Amino acid sequence: MQNNQKQISFQHIRDVFFQDKAKSLGLSLLKKIKLEHITLTSFSKMRVDLAAQVLSESVSKAVELIGGVEAAETAMFDKFFDCLKVSNCSEGHQQRKPFREPYRSADDFRLKWLEEDFLGYISDWETYVKNIDGVSQKIRQKMLLSPQTLLGLKITVKSFVDLTRYLFTLDGVKIFLSQRICQDPIEKFFGCQRQRGATHDNPNVSEFCKNSDTIKVVGSVCRQLPWKKTK
Repeated sequence: MQNNQKQISFQHIRDVFFQDKAKSLGLSLLKKIKLEHITLTSFSKMRVDLAAQVLSESVSKAVELIGGVEAAETAMFDKFFDCLKVSNCSEGHQQRKPFREPYRSADDFRLKWLEEDFLGYISDWETYVKNIDGVSQKIRQKMLLSPQTLLGLKITVKSFVDLTRYLFTLDGVKIFLSQRICQDPIEKFFGCQRQRGATHDNPNVSEFCKNSDTIKVVGSVCRQLPWKKTK
């Protein structure tokens, strides 16, 4: 991919990783990044925890420091992910990352940043690729995120901003932790529904309700151990 005549590539992160690990002495710039973050399998590509660690501020700064100007565009998405993964009230202060502070009002500066800066960046990127001359449509598509991904980013940003502002209109809401918004339980529920149906992927209302009752019973008997972590 490409924007502002600079490449946006995972290769920049790979190069920084191997250069950092090749040092025999000194502090590591990427202490949390391991080989599993770089050498991806079909399963690890779906792990959100690996993506979140790769698209972090420390990696972003290391890419800009070692990769230079050419790698600057690759480091853009860090703040976007920080806006959506605020998990507690102290992390932002401890790590000195204002984008990880809890949301405390509908006028939070990050909401404006998402609407104007981030979506503006996406729009400028689309315009840049669209106005390149002498490039085939096939190559042009490789220089930009897919239309589905771009639409998903826009919907996510607008929905998140509207939801955050709405929450602060409710009585008693003083802070908001964005990581608490999670659709994993819904995805897990419908995944269980598909498992119950096997090859039958179009259940009627009666079958759906029967499957739901079965899932409730199984879930009450086979609960996940509280200390077990999932990835």
